[in-house]
Amino acid sequence: MENYLGIEIDKTSKRIIKIFVVFFVSIFVLTILYLIINSNELVKQQLLSIERYTRVIDIYNNKKEHNFPYVKYSNGTQKILEFPYQIGDSVSKSKGDSIEYIFRKDSIIKNNYFEEARTNGFLK
Repeated sequence: MENYLGIEIDKTSKRIIKIFVVFFVSIFVLTILYLIINSNELVKQQLLSIERYTRVIDIYNNKKEHNFPYVKYSNGTQKILEFPYQIGDSVSKSKGDSIEYIFRKDSIIKNNYFEEARTNGFLK
């Protein structure tokens, strides 16, 4: 049998190709199912693994990232602004805790990462 490219494929080769395609499609489907089933747990683990003890030194629009607001911390890291920090805020979050504490002047603000993820649709 000859296909439109002029390459002749016999029946055993067609069978091997079909098995190969079914194998990779099944791996793809199983991976998608795994991610759907475990997505909440993966997001929780990522949020719990964050550790941050620093101070906000600048808030700016990053021109390289379509003018999204970014925050610059005293430890040199720069991240997209996910919480309405103010310059001078001290940020404290322990690994394994879902609460981030923001020390601002005479007040302490609690930012619950899990609640933020739920409101943004990352957790169910």
